[in-house]
Amino acid sequence: MHSLRDVLDSGRLANPLGDACLIERHRDAGGDPARLIYLSLGETWTQAAPGLVAALSHGLPDLSHGYTLSPYGLPDLRRALAEYIATTHGLPRPSDQADYEVAVSQDGTRAAMFDFGRLLVRDGAAPPTVLVPAPGWDYPGVFAPLGCRIRYYTLDAARGYRPDPDRVATALERAAATGRALLVLNAQHNPTAANWDAPTVRALIATALDHRAAILVDDAYYAVHDPDVRPTNTLGILLEELRRHPRGATPWLAVRTLGKQFHCNGWGVGALTAHPGTLEALAAQWHHHSYGSGLPLQAAMARWLRDPACEDYLRTMRCHYAEARRHAAARLTADLGFPRHAFHVGECTSYLRLRVPPRYVDETGGEEGYRRLCLNRAGVLPGTGSMVVSGDAHVRLFLGHPRPILDDALDRLARHGLGWA
Repeated sequence: MHSLRDVLDSGRLANPLGDACLIERHRDAGGDPARLIYLSLGETWTQAAPGLVAALSHGLPDLSHGYTLSPYGLPDLRRALAEYIATTHGLPRPSDQADYEVAVSQDGTRAAMFDFGRLLVRDGAAPPTVLVPAPGWDYPGVFAPLGCRIRYYTLDAARGYRPDPDRVATALERAAATGRALLVLNAQHNPTAANWDAPTVRALIATALDHRAAILVDDAYYAVHDPDVRPTNTLGILLEELRRHPRGATPWLAVRTLGKQFHCNGWGVGALTAHPGTLEALAAQWHHHSYGSGLPLQAAMARWLRDPACEDYLRTMRCHYAEARRHAAARLTADLGFPRHAFHVGECTSYLRLRVPPRYVDETGGEEGYRRLCLNRAGVLPGTGSMVVSGDAHVRLFLGHPRPILDDALDRLARHGLGWA
């Protein structure tokens, strides 16, 4: 791993990031962070798409070093993203007659979700009830500070970690009875790596529209899937259902970070797709905290999205993740004794999720205790299995590292007796 000074430098200041605290304690106890294999967040700090990085040094326009007078991002990137979203989601191009428009997410999609939540809180009589998948990403951390009530819809292993539309319908009915609801959809699901099927997603959207619930589509991993997998097109299904639904419009937003597919998380650049009126309302929110940011990065991204090498890179990346997924699953069984039912291989995202061995649930207190044990014994830090409360203790492994590093991590876990048996 990089020196702590390179990626972690809190000094005397408190650091609210859980992984940072674990690493600092590991260092203070005599551990060597330089030998740490970090399998938690989807990050290597070494693998940004070479063509994308090269675009930063190939004559960026002078205007990219100044302000932009558009709250919707650098105009050239907005045009490139509109084309990219339409092409990859099979949509008609945005036009004066279109029912959607595209803007640049300039400060990360998490901030865009927060601003969407602020918009719903402002427009409603009371903060909405937000329905999020469990296990799942940290949506409560985005919406709870706005005063929103958080409710969970469970993803069961028996259903392949796909939602039960009937359960979600019941939850939406209850939420709608007390005010506005917001349904969060993450069809290329983090952390289980399940690709929710299209009929399920369509049923969820139709039910949300029946209850006039707002909808947030998190497409963070839409482009990250096995080569032979067709990712479920939640945005396309949503637009189809909106056009045919008799109850009229409801607020909706689709966010798609580009950091996950090009290994450039620190750029904070992505796409926001919504009804034009929603983007206009969000622009007023953005102006509270930004006047445009990272414009040279946006200019480079615009160039990269138009480069044929971009699709070549994605094809190679998908093959890497598919191979890493198969390899890690085989080694978990053969070398660490995990039964097949204890982990979900999945077909999308950059993670593999597995149960904490039962003997360590009691011994360490569960997920966090097992993560600390892996770090302190083996110098390997798995990720949390869910950022929301979710049943049995799990951890996840990031699969983006080269094969030798992934093998080193699994070797260490096996050598230090951190497997199943």
